[in-house]
Formats: sequence, structure tokens, C-alpha cells
Amino acid sequence: MGLATTMELGEGPTQFSREEDIFHIGFIVLLTVPLALRRVYPVPVFAIVLLAWVTDRGLDYPETSASAGVAIAFYTIGAELERRRSFRIGGTAAAVIVGWTGVGVAVLESVPVVALLNSLIATLTPLLVGREIHERRRRVEELEERASRAEQEREERARQAVSDERTRIARELHDVVAHQMTVMTLQAEGASRIASDADPRIAEALETIRHAGHEALAELRRTVGLLRTTDDDPEIRPLPRLADVGELVEQIKAAGVPVEIDIQGDPRPLADGAELSAYRVVQESLTNALRHAGPNVTARVSIAYGENTLDVSITDDGRGSSSRNDNDGHGIIGMRERVTMLGGEFDAGPKQGGGFKVHATIPLEK
Repeated sequence: MGLATTMELGEGPTQFSREEDIFHIGFIVLLTVPLALRRVYPVPVFAIVLLAWVTDRGLDYPETSASAGVAIAFYTIGAELERRRSFRIGGTAAAVIVGWTGVGVAVLESVPVVALLNSLIATLTPLLVGREIHERRRRVEELEERASRAEQEREERARQAVSDERTRIARELHDVVAHQMTVMTLQAEGASRIASDADPRIAEALETIRHAGHEALAELRRTVGLLRTTDDDPEIRPLPRLADVGELVEQIKAAGVPVEIDIQGDPRPLADGAELSAYRVVQESLTNALRHAGPNVTARVSIAYGENTLDVSITDDGRGSSSRNDNDGHGIIGMRERVTMLGGEFDAGPKQGGGFKVHATIPLEK
């Protein structure tokens, strides 16, 4: 009745009271086939295997290698169940098997005394090995969970750092830049009222300053809103697009710079990045012409829609000197960065015969 093939000490092969028959084959099946489901149903499979083995040994059939199924079932109990339950079920079953083997030693001639030790080893050893595997698996899962939590915490800290920086920039823009622009706009409005009887050109210039200040404040507020907006916030005012260039040209005309606009190709909606970058190139170029080109300047905007590229060209006939080199700002640098970031080409500088030219080629997504 041991789990290993037993041999009587100092004698020939063990003699069993029963020969192999159909019932013995059935017990062998019950000792092996249910093991395929041991991970899904560890306790029911353990009970079936154990019951089949106890019955087979009690009827004193010849032992076969199918008895190893008991050791596998004990291993599964240790590996799949939590600690207390595995020891309760596995320990109780081991005691039953050892006790049953003891009965066999006392009653059956075919069962030697050494079978008691074999039974003890064959039950407790796989149970303890299963427990060790279970603990190792649990430790690995805990380490993976900790690593996952640490990664999530790192990502959350990074998102929070970006959010804090955006909030800080938005606060600076709002508290410093917006304040100064508001003062400038109010001063222009006050000066316009005082200079109502002065040269009309002065009044017109002051009105342009006032209008530009209001526009800049609106744009600044939109930018601050973007910095303070998360992906879940409601949609805000859309970004400017090439369709808005006409309105921009009218503003520059009102400020005193005649501008011609030429659209070539088939105007069509483009990717947001291309639309915004092209608009900013036109806006910055016309603003530079207004600020630096000198008196009596005229400008021309050309936008050519190609199959794979968008060409934007802004020229003026003002001074083409180093005063355009953006010493007091970052306009040309910003335009270049916008275009090259999209994989395009950018060039700006004095043109032959006087004046200044800005040219950008932006690749279009297919």
C-alpha cells in the first residue's frame, strides 16, 4: 500500500491478492486522467485521485506508476491553494494515507514496513515543494505589481510636473505680460481721446495700437487658456487657419501697409500643424514689415497649394537691412522652428533690389 513499488526485504517479488482486471484499469484512469484539470479544479481532482488510490490499495491490486498521480495531486494542492488551506487539506490527506498504509502493513503481507516512510515522503514532499513554488510565484507577482505601481507613479509625477510648469507659465503670462499689454492698450485709448484734434494720422496710429492691443490680449488669453486646459476640458476657440489670412491682411492694411494676396492652386483644409504654422509665418512676416520696413512700404503674400507641399512667400519693398534680424524678439527663429519641425524648409533675408523676403515650404500629409 505504499506509493512506490514495494518489495519485501530479503525475499522475491511481492505477492498481491488480486490480479489486474477491468476495475484496476478504471482506478488507473482515475489516478491519471483527472490531473489534466488539476489547475482549474485542484480540490475535486485531489479528492478523486486520492479516493481512487485508497480504493486501489485497499483491494490490494498490483502497484503501477499511476500511483505517482497522488504525488502530483499533492503538489497541486500546495501550489494552487493559499497557505492555510493547502496545509489543512494536504496535511489531513497525508495523515490518512500514512494511516491507511499502516493498516496495510498490519493486514497485508504484500505491504512492507518501509512503505510507511515511502508514503510520508511521497505526500509531504510534493506538498512542500508546491508550497515553495506558490510562494515564489506570489513574490514575483508582488514585484511585478510594485514595478507597475512605481511606473504609474513616475508617469503621474511627470504629468504633474508638466501641469505645474504650464500653470506657472500661464500665471506669468497672465500676471505680467497681460497686465503690461492692458496698460498699453488703455494708454492708447486715453491718448486717442486727448489727440482727437491733432493730426489724423496720430489718431489713426493710436487706434491701430488700441486694436492690436485688444487682439493681442485676446490671443494671450487663449494661450493662457491652452496652458491651463487639460485634454478633458471643453473645447476652446479654434486655432487660426489659412482661411483667416484675409482678416489678418485687412488688419495690416488698416495699420498703413498695403498688402496684396495671391492664392494659387486648390485651397483645401490641411493638417492643423501645417495650417497654424503657415498662418504664423504670414502673421509674423507682415508684423515685421509693419515694424521694420520703414515708410511707404508695400507687401505681398503668396500662398501656393501643391499636391505634396504648401509654399508660403511674403515679400515687401521696405528696408532689407539688419533691422529685420529680429534683435528684439524671436519671430524669425520661431518661424524657422515651426517650419523645420514639420520637415519643411525656411528662408528669410533681404532680397535683390531692396526689401525683404520670407519663404517657407511645408510638406503636406497624404
